[in-house]
Amino acid sequence: MIPRLILFALMASIAFAQPKPAPAPLGIDATTPAGQARITAALNSDPLLRAILEEVSRARRITTLGETIYYIEVSVDDAESFSVGATLGAAFAPTRARFRPLRAQIRVGSPKLDNTNSIFSDYFSGSRFGADSLPLDNDRIALRHALWLALDRAYKTAAEAIGRKAAALRGVTVSDPLPDYWTAPPRVFIEEPRRSKIDEDAWTARVRSLSSVFLSFPEITNSSVEFEASQGAFYHANTTGAVVRAPDRVAYLRVRASRQAPDGMYLYDGAVVQTLDPAAMPAEPELRKSVEDVARNVMALAAAPIGQAYSGPVLFSGAAAPQIVSEIIGSHLGVMRRPVSEPGRAIPTPISEFDGRIGSRVLPEWMDLVDDPTLATYAKRPLLGQYDVDLEGIFPQPLTLVENGVLKTLLTSRQPIRGVDGPNGRARLPGVFGTKFARASNLFLRSRKSEPEAQLKARLIDLIKQQNRPFGIIVRKMDFPSSGSADDLRRLSARSGRSGGGGRPVSTPILLYRVYPDGREDLVRGLRFRGFTTRAFRDILAAGDQEHQFDFLDNAAPLALMGAGSYIVGCSTISPSLLFEELELEADTDDLPKPPVVPPPALSAAPAPPQAAAR
Repeated sequence: MIPRLILFALMASIAFAQPKPAPAPLGIDATTPAGQARITAALNSDPLLRAILEEVSRARRITTLGETIYYIEVSVDDAESFSVGATLGAAFAPTRARFRPLRAQIRVGSPKLDNTNSIFSDYFSGSRFGADSLPLDNDRIALRHALWLALDRAYKTAAEAIGRKAAALRGVTVSDPLPDYWTAPPRVFIEEPRRSKIDEDAWTARVRSLSSVFLSFPEITNSSVEFEASQGAFYHANTTGAVVRAPDRVAYLRVRASRQAPDGMYLYDGAVVQTLDPAAMPAEPELRKSVEDVARNVMALAAAPIGQAYSGPVLFSGAAAPQIVSEIIGSHLGVMRRPVSEPGRAIPTPISEFDGRIGSRVLPEWMDLVDDPTLATYAKRPLLGQYDVDLEGIFPQPLTLVENGVLKTLLTSRQPIRGVDGPNGRARLPGVFGTKFARASNLFLRSRKSEPEAQLKARLIDLIKQQNRPFGIIVRKMDFPSSGSADDLRRLSARSGRSGGGGRPVSTPILLYRVYPDGREDLVRGLRFRGFTTRAFRDILAAGDQEHQFDFLDNAAPLALMGAGSYIVGCSTISPSLLFEELELEADTDDLPKPPVVPPPALSAAPAPPQAAAR
């Protein structure tokens, strides 16, 4: 047992030079006897939590290199995972893993100017004695030893980085510089990790069965079905007094398929079914439908004609609407500051299109945008973006981002952003340059002026008639998160750069239809958006009267590329169908590779090979 006096010493020593604790709207109030009892019980039963607190407390006394420490944090993910994949009815070997990745950070200097937000923030020139993960056994001595080495390296990195940053600032002019750190009230959140039973044999059989769907589509050259479940807890402690142990789990089934069209164009599609509770994955019939939809989409695309360049009204119907809201609006809500660099050594940094636009109109005046991570369900459906505390120990609250079409605020971490007055608990992904990436959670695009869904198509047809166009465009599915490969993403980025139009590359439309004045629809392929940025959302003409929910896993990779990144967070976006006044599409003009020369092997059981002739 930990004596009460030692408990108080630990809690007090990590919270130095900070405001007094404020009562938390969520979690544990450490100022009450009940809260203190829960913390004591957690420290007595959890060697990992106790070791983190002890080493964070001890590390604040480091002064060897002469740099003043004002902030320390340690984050650990204690998780175990099971994954299995299959193709064409044959399963690969299942993978089981247990891991404890460790992230330690020390800030030196002062909140006004510290070692973060510099191209040197994450660079350490010395020997890397410390590991990036903790032992799996709950041996407190071994845990503290690993944490000591990680914090020692973090301090040396910080001391080296602030010197390089100060030298770089002497060679550049920064007008009206922002501070490097925001304070936040200390919070304590300690919950027991929740784990669901994973029937590994059943999931292996299920994945094998689902992948066999592609046996009925011999023209599809590549296909896969993968299942993964990860369960555990997120630990965090810092010197503001935040102490966190929060359950962290996710499970998903990912489907991908691709083939070449007869003319050589490479076509692909994918789908992901995900949940925060592995025990709540849909039944096999629903999963099979997702697999069959992907297969049919790829086959339909191969038979579709190549589209023509287009400029005019576009309707995003059904799931395509929250997809583009997630991809284009959502990806710009978290602003990343340009890091300090030496003259002539600047590195390209993605800049948010909303940076500096607070107070500007970004949507029609009859639309609002709200991010709410506190909701676990909406309209009787689970939401993927619910979470209790972010990676920096801050409790998030519902946040109105756009009101009456005007941008009011942005998603923030502890890194100060111009126009916002403090952190709002959206640090959801590990970042670069000593910072975290701010990401949306449950994003709601709400319209106070709506029309029946069927009326939107009629309105699109009226527009093309008025403009004397031969057809309009309806998009029913985008490739977001992208199911292509890293090479596909590079080609898309290169094409976007050549064609101009500004903005980041936008994912490829998967199900895009030409709509004729008589209401007929034709699926076409080989088109991509040009110059589709956040500014186009100001000119939304109409919204449907039904809300569509889209769930996805964000990993900070471009287009949330499936399988990329080592850290993922769940997000949900709810939006009505959207009619845009004018968007531009261009045809893919890349040279098309030739299809395989040798025919593929049969997908049914082949006859036994003939016996070798007797000599």
